[in-house]
Amino acid sequence: MAELETLLSAAIVASVGINALTSLYVMRKLQSTSQRAEAAEEAEDEEEDEEEDDEKEAGGPTKEQILAQRSQLIRELEEERGTRIITLIHRKEPWSTDDDEPEIVLEESETILQAVRETPRDKPIDFIVHTEGGLTFAADMMAMALKHHPAKITVMVPFYAMSSGTYLALAADEIMMEKYSILAPVEPQIDEMPANWIMAILKRKPVELIADRTILLSEKARMETENAAEFVKWLLADKMTEDQTAQVANFLVGGFMASTTPITLDVARAIGLNVTEGVPEKVHQLFETIEFGVGKKPGKVYDQ
Repeated sequence: MAELETLLSAAIVASVGINALTSLYVMRKLQSTSQRAEAAEEAEDEEEDEEEDDEKEAGGPTKEQILAQRSQLIRELEEERGTRIITLIHRKEPWSTDDDEPEIVLEESETILQAVRETPRDKPIDFIVHTEGGLTFAADMMAMALKHHPAKITVMVPFYAMSSGTYLALAADEIMMEKYSILAPVEPQIDEMPANWIMAILKRKPVELIADRTILLSEKARMETENAAEFVKWLLADKMTEDQTAQVANFLVGGFMASTTPITLDVARAIGLNVTEGVPEKVHQLFETIEFGVGKKPGKVYDQ
């Protein structure tokens, strides 16, 4: 019995010793991992600092210099045209992170609305638009603000104003585009599907064979489509006859085109929009300060 107690005591002592050694090993391992991570972070920071120093040595413009250049170009353009310049340009900045994906959002619309409100009522507005779209609700507010401004509104589209960005062009008294510039259809998207496709299901299958959720989506699609068509007609009401506005609304909202179908300068003219060919050179100079070749691909589907 004494021998058994001795063995048990020895086993307990050995177990405690092993646990202590294991804990010590784990603690040292964690400390080593933490030190390596800190060293990696420091090396990464040093590399970024070196890259910034290299850019400065290479004569690359700083953020402050780029912003100053843009402000100067806008002031010069305002003086030349006698207008207030407002911009909605969605491209990644040279200093932005990989997570930044610019699009129309509520916060940005508030800034635009404030700029329009602060513009004297007799001052024309030149609105430079370059966007793949975004939140329709925000675009609607900006379009309404432009339409309600008493002086002339000119929307300049040097490259593209897609999806809900097209509403902004429809609010203009004049649209300035290049031969290669494009607008796009404004058919609502429901769960990343064209609204008219969803509604078509009810016409092609007996209602008993259609899931309840699809029926509900179809009703939402109907309401969204009607709202979009009525909004297009309202934006164009002071520029066209009632029949013409209905035709344009049907063309843009009726589901006859894919959401990525380009509406070029010639097509925009053909449906009755007041389009002038050519965008001022200083607008293109403004885009020389913007990072190209990064960001989302045009044609992304946005929820309405």
